Amino acid sequence: MAAKYDFLSIPNPKDGGKTRILYPKLVTNGTVSWEQLVHEIASESSFEPGTVVGVMTEIERRVLHHLSYGYRVQVGSMCYAEASLQADREIKAENEIHAQSIHFGKINLQPAKNFRCDGGLERADRFRKFRESSSRFTEDERFARLQTYLQKHGAITRTQYSELTGLLRSNAQRELNKWIKAGKLTFEGRAPHRVYKLKETGEGE
Repeated sequence: MAAKYDFLSIPNPKDGGKTRILYPKLVTNGTVSWEQLVHEIASESSFEPGTVVGVMTEIERRVLHHLSYGYRVQVGSMCYAEASLQADREIKAENEIHAQSIHFGKINLQPAKNFRCDGGLERADRFRKFRESSSRFTEDERFARLQTYLQKHGAITRTQYSELTGLLRSNAQRELNKWIKAGKLTFEGRAPHRVYKLKETGEGE
């Protein structure tokens, strides 16, 4: 079975977002759980499930150990893992830097030079475009996707959030409003030109 893809519309960074560009993006089929990986490896090899769990746990533990000491770690022939850092608040000058406000953030994965996914690609049909994928994401997963987008682009519109998550526009607006009330987001401008941003720590307090 081939992976499905579609095109997502985003602001063009080359002209400050005045125009939009399309880039290809996989239409997710959901999440493969840790338990499913263990079951598949055990059923397709001579390893017992307990052995698979033990080895995978040790690999995870050693990778995290080296990442915590600032190393870049090769994970098989698939990718390289590297830890990122983030600050609790925006830092504009050297004298504002405090060690206690800096901590580990996400783990970035970079494909290995010779890494290739097996299988082909197919354009998603009209029933499997991003708009139809909202039920595949939990609310927490949608907010994680939003955070990743905002960390890269800085701001998002209601329409862009709808495209990113597959929510209908009314539901997208309702969810954005919910996160504003929860103190996770802030906004600038008036509809229909309003944009949403991550709320900085301490902002509005």
